[in-house]
Amino acid sequence: MAERVLLHIGAPKSGTTYLQSLLWSNRSELRRRGLFFPGKRPFDQNRASIEVRAGRHLRGEADVWSRFVRRADDVEADVVLSNEWYVEATPEQIAGIVDDVGAERLQVVFTARDFVAQVPAGWQEELKLGSGGSLDDFVAGLDRPGRKWSWAVFDPALALRPWAEHLPAERIHVVTVPPRGSEPGLLLRRFLGLLGVDPAGLETDVATANESLGVESARLLQEIGPALLEATDPGSTPWNERYQWLRNRIAHQVLVPLGGRPIGLHAETVERLQDRARRSVAAVQESGYHLVGDTADLLDGEPRAGSVPPEDVDPADVVERAGAVSAALLRLAREALAAAPPTGPE
Repeated sequence: MAERVLLHIGAPKSGTTYLQSLLWSNRSELRRRGLFFPGKRPFDQNRASIEVRAGRHLRGEADVWSRFVRRADDVEADVVLSNEWYVEATPEQIAGIVDDVGAERLQVVFTARDFVAQVPAGWQEELKLGSGGSLDDFVAGLDRPGRKWSWAVFDPALALRPWAEHLPAERIHVVTVPPRGSEPGLLLRRFLGLLGVDPAGLETDVATANESLGVESARLLQEIGPALLEATDPGSTPWNERYQWLRNRIAHQVLVPLGGRPIGLHAETVERLQDRARRSVAAVQESGYHLVGDTADLLDGEPRAGSVPPEDVDPADVVERAGAVSAALLRLAREALAAAPPTGPE
């Protein structure tokens, strides 16, 4: 039986894709070092989170969460589960997770990132799925309860509060995400260090990052994203079809490679986010949670050099990217037509 089960609950846009890809790619070696990352395929970790939070199964194998719990009962290794949307679990769902895993062996980890970097990254994820809202509206909406993107998923002081109802503070870990330009692999060392696993010798060149849009591409999606979403017939198609077309094909295959300048924030917004970060860090320190890293990683973040607020983008740059999207969609249409079986009389 696993003595410890480490549940990585988020936050979104805090290096989770990077960590998950390394855990999966190195799972055999990690198992030899005493850490078990379960799943028959990487998406099983997502499936388990969806089953717990939504109470439903996706097409394909069901009861992945239950299988993970059974494996934790059988395996002679520490177990790590990771999906950034466990952070959305309700108090009732959290109680169920604790009951399934066992409060005596469950530990929770939250990777926390500088809000000045994290908030624009969250906004662009909404754009990749067809949202047309502005960055200013996104920031304002973080205070509204019931939204997918809110301070309850970004701010460790809020996100961890319901878990603290079930677990002692020393088994709730806050890992700070090193700022851009830090020593390579530092986040992985911090994360694995929680379970005493040495990352030396692991394959790290296989890491996958959730790549960012340039502000010019973000501004384009803000304009055309809702129309693209409507073209996928969202009322009748499964979510993964919209995900494949909007996020994977258009955002990541076409727009991400075009690069561009970083997404910027206005000075007053930066000040608000910095103030929020200072209050969050003070609350985390007061809570007694186990802190891994440096609170300086979370404080006084600044927009990246050369960043531009979305509304200041030159319309000509938006038109240029619209041309790239149009050309890509035309190529896909021609390929589909060429692959279609011939029609007409026999």
